[in-house]
Amino acid sequence: MRSATSRHTSFCRLCASSCGVLLDVEDGRIARVLGDAHHPISGGYTCPKGRRGGDLGHGLDRLTTSVRRTADGTHEPVTVAEATGEIADRLRSIVDRHGPDAVALFMGTQQNFAALTPPMVRAWFKGTGSHKLFSTMTIDQSAKWVVAERMGTYLGGRQRFEDADVWLLAGTNPVVSGNGGDGDGAVVHNPSVTLRAARERGLRLIVVDPRRTETAALADIHLAPRPGTDAVLLAGLLHVILTEGLHDGDFCRRYVADLPALVDAIVGVTPAVVEDVCGVGADRVREAARVFADGRRGMATSGTGLCMGPHSNLAEHLVAALNVVCGRYLREGERADDRAVLTRQVPARAEVAPPTRAYETGFRSRVGGVRAIRGELPSGILADEILEPGPDRVRALVVSGGNPAAALPDRAKALRALRSLDLLVCVDPRMSDTARLADYVIAPTTMYERADHTAIMEPFFARRFAQFTPAVVAPPPGVVDDWRFFLGLAAASGQPVKFAGRILDPAAPPTSEQMLAMTAERGRVPFTDLVAAPHGHLAGDSGAVVGPATEEGAGHRLHLMPDDVRAELRAALTDQSVDVRFPMRLVVRRIRESVNSTGTRVPGLVPGGTNPARVHPDDLADLGIADGQRVTVRSVSGRLRAMAQADRTLARGVVSMTHCFGSVDPGDDVGVNVNELTGTDTGVQAINAMPTLTAVPVAVEPVTGGEDDEW
Repeated sequence: MRSATSRHTSFCRLCASSCGVLLDVEDGRIARVLGDAHHPISGGYTCPKGRRGGDLGHGLDRLTTSVRRTADGTHEPVTVAEATGEIADRLRSIVDRHGPDAVALFMGTQQNFAALTPPMVRAWFKGTGSHKLFSTMTIDQSAKWVVAERMGTYLGGRQRFEDADVWLLAGTNPVVSGNGGDGDGAVVHNPSVTLRAARERGLRLIVVDPRRTETAALADIHLAPRPGTDAVLLAGLLHVILTEGLHDGDFCRRYVADLPALVDAIVGVTPAVVEDVCGVGADRVREAARVFADGRRGMATSGTGLCMGPHSNLAEHLVAALNVVCGRYLREGERADDRAVLTRQVPARAEVAPPTRAYETGFRSRVGGVRAIRGELPSGILADEILEPGPDRVRALVVSGGNPAAALPDRAKALRALRSLDLLVCVDPRMSDTARLADYVIAPTTMYERADHTAIMEPFFARRFAQFTPAVVAPPPGVVDDWRFFLGLAAASGQPVKFAGRILDPAAPPTSEQMLAMTAERGRVPFTDLVAAPHGHLAGDSGAVVGPATEEGAGHRLHLMPDDVRAELRAALTDQSVDVRFPMRLVVRRIRESVNSTGTRVPGLVPGGTNPARVHPDDLADLGIADGQRVTVRSVSGRLRAMAQADRTLARGVVSMTHCFGSVDPGDDVGVNVNELTGTDTGVQAINAMPTLTAVPVAVEPVTGGEDDEW
């Protein structure tokens, strides 16, 4: 007898796009995921991983109960209540013996796609009294924080993609990753269609990427610098703009403190120098600079390809400087970039928040004297925080929505550190690498088993939009909403939890819907109206405009070329040595089928199911390697085995692989982890201890007979 199918409206929570979906449910399971053509901002678009949402929720590797490690190293089922009590007891014992800084929290990307999880996790962690907070932000984008701390921030808001006539994308491939920048509303939804429509209305698109990516194929100008030389290329663009007088003099006079220092610093970075260092023709550099500067409106935005590479703090700083010198910000009286619907909008003002360099005064780690930035320690030092002896050595780590075993640099050291912990707790719906090493794995609900709304994602949307979804399918009886686990952990530890201005009663906690309503109390749409709009609520123009500067803020200025940034530019210009042992460069590559480690284990989702080493066919020929042959990729930090795959989108001398594949279980055939090749000894950024995770010097060699047996 054929099962009845019911259709439900919801939204995906695998990335910031939050695409609208239609879910066909059979016998309590998601049988099919379709794009919601009536969704106001995604318009029916879905990506391959989004369409496999049912497999992510119901797959054979899905945990349907929490587990704990036994004496023989295996895991056994445990109730959430029992696990919570035991974890609280063990944390209390560690704090009593070693102090609160022996406890650390690692927040992963996936926790950000559940509106209730981040505030509850932070509320629990605040109650521990520990300073040891880490997240994936400091493993791929912390350079953006460094820029704000050293340059300052213009508070009027950025120009928008919707009315731009030029846009520069550096180190990002939104056609694949659905991310064109850092909360600027650019190219997040239905990216290919959005970019094509923008170009049809006249937008000029400039893409900076060493590979002819899917986004670069749509560009008017594609600049393909040698991997790791982005900062020099950006300095060269600034050279052309400033020496040819193409900058916005009025904006610079009003809001910049040190334009002459910037001019002086880049005066020698001529297009000819850029051609020599970056391999981009001098004429192409001039053309791109003039096209960007001549645009009436538009921005330069960057992604993880820039933030994870050499000289990343400098490169991000120069992206921001491009926007400043060209005045790509909203002025007093213009319509404000107000995307708040469920959250409270901070009024836009035509003034500068000056640089604070708060990282010079934050909590100081005993590892290298590195200080916290915006309340977080860099994830690049997490393994050392665990391994290095000391009174506040991390002995307990709680992981929320992340997989540090796959994401951290220097994989061998990271795994050694995680295995050495007195207590490792992981909240994960499946046995990820980190979960396999954990003492306790708390099994949470997955995205279609919980109520949710889009408040956290509002800064990424191009329009003022919000959506609520109820739970669509019932969760397995042994799982828990992750926010409830952290509330229970706080209660078991004797910590009160304040949420949305209220002290919660863990004995009678609110429902998820009530909690979501609390978070939206300061929003502009009644929560009941949001619940009644199954395809989401598209809010109209709020009428907000950029206000005048306050009396205090009127005198503040942006700092484009402080002394330490200038020193970094000098280093980037002289750091051109090539180690003949490692003549190629490994670059990061996003794929549609996964987001970080999520999706890599879904059968049939990733083509081939592994992580090949993609190389230009001419390089393969020179190396005597056939397409599909096994190769060894070596770096100064390690080596790995992979399958070679010819790829003409790459420049010569470039190897391309995707992060967060591989497994701690050698029996799993899910590719190899790129962090076998990364390290924390060389190429580490000052301030944020950011390691080099792309543009890594490597050598590629064929696997010869007998080597497989020796590996």
